[in-house]
Amino acid sequence: MEKDVKNLYKEIIFKIGYYRNKNNLSARETSLQLGFSDSFVNRIERQTVELKVSTLLKFLEIVNITPQEFFYPDPENYAKDMEILNIIKSLSPENKSIILDLANKLKTK
Repeated sequence: MEKDVKNLYKEIIFKIGYYRNKNNLSARETSLQLGFSDSFVNRIERQTVELKVSTLLKFLEIVNITPQEFFYPDPENYAKDMEILNIIKSLSPENKSIILDLANKLKTK
């Protein structure tokens, strides 16, 4: 269990760097926007200071993403996947079954 928590924490730290870079934000600039010293994000990314949930939530506001998007396992395809999911949600149960059958057939090819 402890190993899973450590791996999840490392993934969170990696994603902070990913979204920070995707938004062209330096570690210094991000630190200052979060209201901390200019080296704060560097220390988080090096894991010498522990990230608080409140700080993560502020970071998500800065990079303009939701927690769902942040924790999504495939950030490059998040928007497309959510679009597909929203379409599927609107389908009748019968059509959902058809889509599921089709998706399973496509998955095996």
